[in-house]
Parts: sequence; structure tokens; C-alpha cells
Amino acid sequence: MRFNYAKITKSRLMGSMGLTIKYEENNNNIYQYFLLDGEGLGIADYVSLKNPTSKEACNEEERLMGGLGENKILVKEEVALFLINHFGNKNLEYGKELPGDTEEYMDIITNYKSNLTLDKVYPIISKKVDNEVEFINYMTMRFIARDRESLKYFSGSEEISNNHITKINGTLLKNKVIKRSEEVYISEALYEDEDGYYTCKIAFNICKEKDNFKIKSLLVTDKEPVYDFEVFDEISKSEFIDVYKLKNKDEFLMEFYNDNPFMLKSEMEEGVFFTRFNFNNDHVKSDIYVINNDIKSIYYQLGDEFFVGTYSERDRKYINKLLITKYKEYLSVDESYFFEENVLYDFVESGSDDFEDFLD
Repeated sequence: MRFNYAKITKSRLMGSMGLTIKYEENNNNIYQYFLLDGEGLGIADYVSLKNPTSKEACNEEERLMGGLGENKILVKEEVALFLINHFGNKNLEYGKELPGDTEEYMDIITNYKSNLTLDKVYPIISKKVDNEVEFINYMTMRFIARDRESLKYFSGSEEISNNHITKINGTLLKNKVIKRSEEVYISEALYEDEDGYYTCKIAFNICKEKDNFKIKSLLVTDKEPVYDFEVFDEISKSEFIDVYKLKNKDEFLMEFYNDNPFMLKSEMEEGVFFTRFNFNNDHVKSDIYVINNDIKSIYYQLGDEFFVGTYSERDRKYINKLLITKYKEYLSVDESYFFEENVLYDFVESGSDDFEDFLD
């Protein structure tokens, strides 16, 4: 096959990256799509398309990359193959099943050789961090996720990269960054581990080398368990919910997802759930980071109803006006609600088929 191009999201600091490669073979266009997970899973998803239309190729790329919140850049074939080899070997090392038709890429994992190293590739697949608070949030995220590769790259220290507080690849739910001095910052972190929720404090001593932030040292203290309801209170936010009556459900869902391939689509027991993420990760720049602040809106089809959840008056007006304009043959306004906390996702997870009963 003749290599045409490869592109990747600069989202390594968030943990996952989307990689697209296009080849040409005997007048056929071959597209390969990889989801690469830096938190221990390796290659998490794989799809290939042969001679897709430009719309089909674009939709698959948006499905893979649209929720990662970072720019896509073109990379050389050597970089793309190095990443497939590197992350694929994580699957083999940790006994994780490789996704999709493995025959299409297994040879790269087992036989590809390169002079590249992760230290050379890491700046290509990571965004440039410009301020201290953003850097501390990312490093807290990487620490909670037990992402040894990232910690090693940003510290140059095996000791720091092997330091951990979680039993598994944990998830940072909320973080407050406090500046103590020019080089010392404290993270007050709320996170999820395999056996529950916890808080802890992490002290980072950082510096700048050649215009890049580095970790000089870190210290973890004050680990405490947290109840589920306390976690909900910490990460919940006010929510607008608009409810529409829905006609021609199947036709609408097909058109809606075709128009919005970048949304995360989830088949639920009672209906179909969509998550629309922001197209950037600016929420990581805040001195109070909350995991769900990258969500712009959520949508839920249940029977002949369509629920829309938004988190600001501005987004609510814009999104609902767009829906009514674009899908007026399918949707008609029914009810509107405002809640001081998240409700729609809990309703989706509950499996209930009646919103009013759920609220009661």
C-alpha cells in the first residue's frame, strides 16, 4: 500500500488520541482509524473503511476525534506507525484484547522497527501548555491516572513516574489549584479509584526549561474517602432541560447523528443518548477543574420524546433555536425545566420511561 497521509489529535495530555491513516492500493482508498489510550489500554478502538465517500470518511473521523477537544495535525508515516506499534504492544503487555480486524495492523505491532522514541514523539502528540495552572491540572490528571509515561516525560525522573496513590488508572473528577510560590502549587483533588471516591492533596514543585514546564518534585498527602452523594454535590451543576415531542423517530435519529458525527452516541436500554463535547479543553485552564465542564449539551431520545440538556442560558437559546429550525418536521416544543443540579443523565441511567414519575 502507498501511504497518502496521517493525522492525529494533539490530545495526549487528556489521555487519548485519535489517529487516521489513508493509504492507496490498486486504485482503492483505504482509511484506518485508531483510538489510542495512554492510560493503560493501548489501542482502544479500530475501524477501517475501503473506498468510502468523503462524507463517510469525514463522519468516521469526527466520531473518533470530535470529542477529544484538540487540534488535528498531519504527521509522517513513521510517527503514525511508531504510535500503532507502541500502543499495540501495550495491549499485548497487559493482556488487553486488540479491537477490530487485527490482521490489518498486527504486522505493525509485531514487526515494525523505528529509531523514534517516545520522548521525540511526545511533543508532537501533546498541546503546548502556556500557564502554570493548566500544567498542574494536567499533571494531576496524569498522576491520578497512573500515567507513568507522561510523568516521566515531564519530570525526567523514574521515582516521580512510579509514584502513585491510586490502585488502578483513576479518574480525576475535580481539582482546585492553589499557588504557594512561583514554583510550588497545591492540587486539592477529588478522584475515583477502583474501590470508591477519595480526596487528596498533591504538592508540585515545577520549573520551566527551554520554555516547557517540568516537574521537579511532587508529594502526596491527606488521602481521605468520600461518600457518593458528596461527589455528586461537588461536580454537579445547574441544568436546563427542554423536552420535545418527536415524530418519525428512526428517520430523525439517523439524520441527527449524520449531521453531528462528533457527538458520542450511546445505545441505552430505553433509548439513545448523545453527548456533545466542547471543541477545546479550555476547562483545564481554570484553577477549579471539573471533569464534566467539557460537556456542552446532552440529548436523549426516549419513545416519542427528545430531551435536551444544556448548562447556560446562552447555549440553551442557541442550541434549541438550531434544533427547531433544522428539525422542525420532527420536533415540537413540549416542556421546559430548570434544575440546580444535574438531572437528565440520572434520568437516563435510571432506566425510567417517564420523566415526571422520575422527578416525583
